[in-house]
Amino acid sequence: MREEDYSSLIILWNSFPGNTMTGADSREKFTKFLSKNSDYCFSALKNGKLVGSVMAGNDSRRGYIYHLAVEESYYGSGIGTILMNTVEEALRDAGIEKVHLFIYTDNPAIRFYEKTGWHRRSDILVMSKVLIGDEYLGTRIES
Repeated sequence: MREEDYSSLIILWNSFPGNTMTGADSREKFTKFLSKNSDYCFSALKNGKLVGSVMAGNDSRRGYIYHLAVEESYYGSGIGTILMNTVEEALRDAGIEKVHLFIYTDNPAIRFYEKTGWHRRSDILVMSKVLIGDEYLGTRIES
């Protein structure tokens, strides 16, 4: 993934159901994230066009997946699986033994994750607290 992919990535991320864009997805914060986590951020191109992406990072103990996205016309093509396998391998190579992702309970991608070996957790509860603003770059697209 490259910094110059940003505009295309925003379009892709805003195009699929179940995703929310926040201030954390601003160009400045994207660039900062990429500078620290470029080993875990990948784009899929088809004929020079961005058709998929995955961003991930780690805190040296656990990995975290952000923004897996595939253009709808490429659903079922294997691009999502390739992106996930690639990022999982990169995290494994960095010594990360477990990886997490956060997903809305009605996101249609849940089926994809389950088919690729991810499992739902019922023993933990996610809590959040906004520390800086609550502005959105886009809207949540309902399924």
